[in-house]
Amino acid sequence: MVDIVSDIKGRLDINDVVSQYVQLKRAGHNFKGLCPFHSEKTPSFVVSPEKQICHCFGCNKGGDIFGFIQEVEGVTFAEAMKILADRAGLKIENFDKVVKKEGKTEKDEYFKAHELACEFFEKQLHSTNDGKKVLDYLYSRGVKDETIKEFRIGFSPESYDALYTELLKSGVKKDVLIKSGFVSVKNISSDQIFDKFRMRLMFPIFDALGRICGFGGRALKADQMPKYLNSPENIIYSKSKVLYGFSHAKKYIKEAGNVVFVEGYFDVILPYQEGVKNIVATSGTALTKEQAKMMSRITQSAVTSFDTDSAGFEATRRAFEILQKEEFSVKTVFAFDKKDPADYVHEHGGTAFKEAVESAKDFISFYMDRLIKDFDVDTFDGRKNVMNLLMPFYKVMTPTDRDFYVKELGAKISTGEKILYDEIDSYKLPKGHPARQSFQDSLSESSASKKFEIGIQEIMLGIVLVYPHIFAEISSVLTEDDFEEDCKNVYKDCLTQYNSFRIQEGKWDFESEVLVQFKVKTGVYMLYVEDKYQDFSDVAVALEVKKLVDSMKKSRRNNLLKELQLKLKEAEKSEDRELLIKLLQEQQILLSK
Repeated sequence: MVDIVSDIKGRLDINDVVSQYVQLKRAGHNFKGLCPFHSEKTPSFVVSPEKQICHCFGCNKGGDIFGFIQEVEGVTFAEAMKILADRAGLKIENFDKVVKKEGKTEKDEYFKAHELACEFFEKQLHSTNDGKKVLDYLYSRGVKDETIKEFRIGFSPESYDALYTELLKSGVKKDVLIKSGFVSVKNISSDQIFDKFRMRLMFPIFDALGRICGFGGRALKADQMPKYLNSPENIIYSKSKVLYGFSHAKKYIKEAGNVVFVEGYFDVILPYQEGVKNIVATSGTALTKEQAKMMSRITQSAVTSFDTDSAGFEATRRAFEILQKEEFSVKTVFAFDKKDPADYVHEHGGTAFKEAVESAKDFISFYMDRLIKDFDVDTFDGRKNVMNLLMPFYKVMTPTDRDFYVKELGAKISTGEKILYDEIDSYKLPKGHPARQSFQDSLSESSASKKFEIGIQEIMLGIVLVYPHIFAEISSVLTEDDFEEDCKNVYKDCLTQYNSFRIQEGKWDFESEVLVQFKVKTGVYMLYVEDKYQDFSDVAVALEVKKLVDSMKKSRRNNLLKELQLKLKEAEKSEDRELLIKLLQEQQILLSK
């Protein structure tokens, strides 16, 4: 186990691992970005390539590459190891033993059930007569064999309990089958249970790690309702947090620098097959803030390509509201001759779709043109309607963007810029608008930042470890008694190293028994100091040390005074005059300092 962990750490740099989830910018020796674990507008997530750790000073989450993956992906240590081993190109021998040692979780049972169900649906598609007819349907839609295999498309037969029987034989619990939505129940006590997915084209839904967490079943009969039947929410599937195709597209989104949002399974599969691989779908739900947040970790540039009907237009507008709040640059493709992206690709090819995406129009310009087309801007009411519908977007724009689009709107509806700015200033966002949450988010961010406050002693230790050359000055005014618990042990070790001349070339021996023991904690202290004091001169750091020393001395004095107060009360109760005089003298000495 230790060898595996060391081997993975030797092959993967934490900066490369974290940057797949967080957009990082250099900050001195380290890197910094918006925390992936809580909502914030000011970066507080720091990554140290030297220490190979990361930490958020807002919510106190982080760790090494294993801790980070466990937290960001919501997986066990064994699963994190598997993910990182795959990225490092390592094959873990006896991985089942590692998983067994970790212990199987309830989620594992659900993932097992979904994997077995997928295998069943695939077999039905490729090995049955009815399945071959469904294959012909897929071919008629332009889907190729390799794409069917990559997305693991399957078929659920028109059978009462074929899937139920198969999964029950494979050891899947009845409770898991019911909660996963594979079966419907008439009467559990009389065992009246039957397959929910029947005579449907089955699309497995993958989570961000590529594990099957749900299914979407498309009706294969004209009178079948609903047209799409989806898995219910359960322990491994939340539709507001999953984007169809994300596990396939992640790498390509990062390479392309942007993402294409579409609505349906075929709308992902056909463009992906034809080379537009940076594409995902919202799968039967409007784009959610959780999905936008997840996507913002790897890009903040998006193109929306939803259906061209009124519902698709509304989905486009709503998606922009959500993405705008996450500071995305958003463009829109809405010109496919009233066809959805899948049919457009099938008829015109992937190159035509790719060109349409590349020439996509800024959403505001697109929306502005659509409104001007829908309303008669030669009339007062028409102009007013256009302005009112655009106001929510203008209200939350940056000044630069607002200036650009105000000029564009003014020219198109023959209205002065001053009038438009007056309208923006007086406009109030409606209830329910995503931007109305900004204030609440700022409160949440503030609240999150209060969850973890690094103390004076920890900051002092961070300074000691980052700036060993000033330890001589610090050790002359501070003793180990000025520190508590773990901080005391670390300071004592530094004092021992200093007194025994073990500081070599101005560096601490971080392989000492004590510093190794507290490696994670001291690493966080050092990250904090490096981030806070990176632009400080030596003189400024020295002044900061003086303030910290004074605060620590004052804090220690106050704590000692509190202890003396308790002892004085006990001495008064016991009428021990000699002890009372001694304690009063000690109190006087402390008060005079």
